[in-house]
Amino acid sequence: MLDSQINTQKSLPTDRYKLLNPLPKYFGQIQVLCKKVYPQYRPWSIEELESHRSYFPDGQLIVVDLDKDKVVGLAFSLIISWNDYSPQDSWKDYTSGGFFHNHDPKKGKTLYGAEVMVDPEYRGQGIGKLLYEGRRQIVEDYDLKRIRAGARIRGYFKYKDKLSPQEYVQKVVNKEISDPTLSFQLGQGFKVIDVASNYILDDPETLGYAAVIEWLNPKNVTPSEIKRQQQVVNRFLTEEKFLSEYLPKELRRLVRKATSCLGQAIKESEGDAFFKKIDNYRESLKKTRASKDKKNQLSHIKRKISKESFRDQLKIAHAFSLQLEIVNVCEAAYRSWKLGQKASPSGLESKLNLTYVLTAHPTEARSKSVIDILREIQGMLEASVHRKFVVDEDQLATLMRLLWLQPLSKSQKPTVVDEAEYIFSTVFEPNVFDFLLGEKPGYELKLTTWVGGDKDGHPGVDEKVMKDCLEKSRAYIVRSLRRRLNAVSKDLLQQSRFDKKLLSVSNKLSLFSTDLKKFQNLSRDDGTKLKVWKSKFNSYYKNTSPLAKKHYQMKRVLKILELFPGLVLPIELREDAEKIKNALEDQKSPIRKMLVELERVSGAMDITNYARGLVISHCESANDLQQACMLVDKVCKKALLPVIPLFETKEALVSSSKILTEWFKNRKNRDRVSRFWMNKFEVMLGYSDSAKQIGVLPSRMLISKSMQATDRTIRKHLFTPIFFHGSGGSVARGGGSIKEQISWWSYSAINAPKMTIQGEMIQRLFSSKEILNSQCAHLTRESLRRKTNKFSNKKNKVLEKLAGLVEAEYLKFIGDTKQLDLILQATPYHYLNVLKIGSRPSKRPSENLSLSALRAIPWVLCWTQARILLPSWWGIGSAWANLIEEEKVALKESFSDDKFLSSFVKTLGYTLEKVDLDVWEFYFDKPSKEILEKIKTEHEKAKRFVLEVSQEGDVLSHRPWMKESIYLRSPHIHILNLLQVEAIKRSDEALLKETIVGIACGMMTTG
Repeated sequence: MLDSQINTQKSLPTDRYKLLNPLPKYFGQIQVLCKKVYPQYRPWSIEELESHRSYFPDGQLIVVDLDKDKVVGLAFSLIISWNDYSPQDSWKDYTSGGFFHNHDPKKGKTLYGAEVMVDPEYRGQGIGKLLYEGRRQIVEDYDLKRIRAGARIRGYFKYKDKLSPQEYVQKVVNKEISDPTLSFQLGQGFKVIDVASNYILDDPETLGYAAVIEWLNPKNVTPSEIKRQQQVVNRFLTEEKFLSEYLPKELRRLVRKATSCLGQAIKESEGDAFFKKIDNYRESLKKTRASKDKKNQLSHIKRKISKESFRDQLKIAHAFSLQLEIVNVCEAAYRSWKLGQKASPSGLESKLNLTYVLTAHPTEARSKSVIDILREIQGMLEASVHRKFVVDEDQLATLMRLLWLQPLSKSQKPTVVDEAEYIFSTVFEPNVFDFLLGEKPGYELKLTTWVGGDKDGHPGVDEKVMKDCLEKSRAYIVRSLRRRLNAVSKDLLQQSRFDKKLLSVSNKLSLFSTDLKKFQNLSRDDGTKLKVWKSKFNSYYKNTSPLAKKHYQMKRVLKILELFPGLVLPIELREDAEKIKNALEDQKSPIRKMLVELERVSGAMDITNYARGLVISHCESANDLQQACMLVDKVCKKALLPVIPLFETKEALVSSSKILTEWFKNRKNRDRVSRFWMNKFEVMLGYSDSAKQIGVLPSRMLISKSMQATDRTIRKHLFTPIFFHGSGGSVARGGGSIKEQISWWSYSAINAPKMTIQGEMIQRLFSSKEILNSQCAHLTRESLRRKTNKFSNKKNKVLEKLAGLVEAEYLKFIGDTKQLDLILQATPYHYLNVLKIGSRPSKRPSENLSLSALRAIPWVLCWTQARILLPSWWGIGSAWANLIEEEKVALKESFSDDKFLSSFVKTLGYTLEKVDLDVWEFYFDKPSKEILEKIKTEHEKAKRFVLEVSQEGDVLSHRPWMKESIYLRSPHIHILNLLQVEAIKRSDEALLKETIVGIACGMMTTG
């Protein structure tokens, strides 16, 4: 387990001491020696010693005093593949908890020294030297490359207040300090390549630290390996080494295994020269992490990249993009495994009604084949954690080869139907869909989608595309229904040998399955025909055999019919208020034709089984709401389809309560809500557009006020408010906790949460049932807690003043179109139309650059891609600086109590941590010193705001693991930014697409 003090002074009398492989008869003496050397630790157990001997008898050495037949020294070892481990792994990781189950002579080329100890009474007689000579002989006999081990730095506790572990080891290497263990091992020819934290827990001498040491086999080492070791040693001696403190070791191990396999696939496909090129770039990028000369280092890398061929540039982008995507897959696999270890909470008496509205996003530009491969890799990695990281190496390698051979992004512009297919292939994945149909503790999850129904400004959406998207989900649902019905029928048929009555029951069920084939397409009166089928099926179910009725698959069939009564994933319709007004007279209006088609298809079934509502974009008056109702009345037989106002601009949010008050004055409108909308009135709140218009902080404050005001207005008429958050899944993103982010919502908003989930979040959220359940259960717990803790809507005058100042600064920035255009040129914004990364147009038609022409999601996408994320923080630092001291003190004091403020500040801290202005500067063709200085100053002010208000020492002090993750990811994103700059210069569409997807993977968000 440990390397003890093993100084050698004298030559060894070989006639008295003998080096042996331990037989079982010596196991008892080995335990005695362990207790003598390390009385504070448990000795090796007999089971462990037997395991060592079973796996690798030649690797276990003891020195026996022949005169006394006494064990006076030992050295245990095993063979490992070093790439499967990290220098930061613990002793238990390297030794499989002390049993050596991970001994791998087939793949491994490294002898790992698990234990060396010498009887204190025999030290100074050359026993340690004999043991190390024995190890070197093992390396030679097995043709291994090296010996590696963890050297306990036993003297560190004396210097803990003066030196960091790395500084201590550096001084030992330079012979400024002598360490009982490490100094001896250095004398045996070992080199220090790293320092590990938490190597041995609860070790008072080392405080858990160990020097990672290496000895290269001179008979099997290549000149490049010697050079490589020298580089590693020199880097250790001259640089501050990053020691991971917060990221879990299981995750780090998954990342190493997966990225190593990816590297091998690249080497096989492209050859050693290209692989070394990638590795050299990776090493250069790592040096930028804590460098004071980062910008010059990046400039050097950029110059090298610019000299690469266009073909190699694309391959380099592909390599680093895949690496970042693989890291995301590893994180999802780790999360799924970790969440699976937790006990499932018991069901709660009341259930939260939770609705996710799935929407398209530019990251859907990724090809489906890539997504399918990544999903398979995730499943393999998750399973490997359960099996102590044992994975089918050949299968994983095959998947990595397939991944390398195809671009991450689609070669053609995705259609709306393509985006629908992406969403449905994710949510109807068998394991996830089974989970959706199962009993869930405390919540009921329902799904709808924008895709196919969101007409607002989208030329690709019409009645045909809408129908195609509905038919896409119909195909998945019917296929699932038929599979389940056939499974029940098959089981009944098998049992009919014992009960002849079951034969008829089975045959009838098969007929129901066969009948479902005719519902593949949505023909006229689809709902009428479906209603007949369901009526017959319900009659069958009511009178069928208990064996069929209680079959688990039959229960899931009933759940499908409950969640998807139209056998489709229902859509949410959306159109601009002005277009809705025109549709009242224009029979050829797309939104009108979509409603006509829905009415034609739904037949005798409620239209809400196919579409859940009509959202009015830019709803800025009661008349906008009224005209949407008139359109529904004109087209549909009944007023069943809810009309939903979307308040997304500053003006609409300010006037939201007045708009509803005026609309509710009309008794017919109130009757509509009570008669047709089940006494529920839904309001959608637009996050992205309002943030784009006035800045994030003023936008969130307006949304909060609007939520409170409209809540009161709706409840005044005894209706239930439903708030539809157009936040793209931001509640699930990285800044503050879910508890903080919903703490400022109104009571009604948390009673039945409904929110959009964007493409990038769909993949993350639905990547496994464990992750989906965790997110939903967490939201449920926090929502239910809020029911007992009413929201305190106290006015924070200082915060309101701050928001006003932020808005003024932000509008000043937005209003300077010349400056805005210059800054936007330092992003991929002007190339979005060329890239065609989504079916929706990136910009609204406009001759000039204007705020109204900038679509919210692509707007944020570009700032994120260029690593500046400017709209999220611009103006906050200056606004804070303009407050008087008393106001600053008041805001600091309210930080812990004001949940809105704490949520905003923590989310802002997350954003600021991801900003990298050094990288962003490379996007400027001819940088303006004035603009650069202005942005750097404002960024520093924004960080100061977070630190001073939170009174913490770091902007991400509340999420230290996230800080580590960003720190480790960032260098690998840098090279993609530099490549993106090259792509922008020559309008290289393929390279631009690859870098956009890769950067999105690295940033873990695109908008």
